[in-house]
Amino acid sequence: MIGYLSGKVQLIHENNIIIDVNGVGYKVSIGPDFLAKLHIDENADMYIYTHVREDILALYGFENAEELDFFELLIGVSGIGPKAALGILAVAPMEKIRSSIVNQDPTLLSSVSGIGKKTAEKVVIELKNKVGATGSIFANQGDKAEDVYGALLQLGFKPHEASTAVAELPDECKTTEERLKYCLSKLNKG
Repeated sequence: MIGYLSGKVQLIHENNIIIDVNGVGYKVSIGPDFLAKLHIDENADMYIYTHVREDILALYGFENAEELDFFELLIGVSGIGPKAALGILAVAPMEKIRSSIVNQDPTLLSSVSGIGKKTAEKVVIELKNKVGATGSIFANQGDKAEDVYGALLQLGFKPHEASTAVAELPDECKTTEERLKYCLSKLNKG
């Protein structure tokens, strides 16, 4: 799967670009804030989410890995597809979205086109324990959670799988080793 692209912007549309990477043009959907920073014939670097279904292969681009991780958390919620997740990220700064989820306020999310009240509430319920209001997505669990999350990614787990496992860590798991062992047992059962 494509995870990162670096190349020259060839074409800019309303919500996507064509980026030339060594002679191959990739069509990448991106949010309006990132799109506003890009210019034709200038180099761009972006983290990529590759969406594959039987009838589609689509690329979604992000300015940094943190946005990509948050996007993957959002699409991990049933009823939220890549376009809806991109719409959520476009409605406000990521910190404001995190804060509304942590404070269990679905109002901001339900203002996104295509996201109804029930879907917004579902996002809040499913993600409230997985996102921190500031900094790390594990702000309430400390540095050890970040270490475990990173280790799970290196072992090949998807970001949303790793973040779900880390979010469910019990207080009894004190050391990084205990936390990693717990997460691996949860992930291998699923």
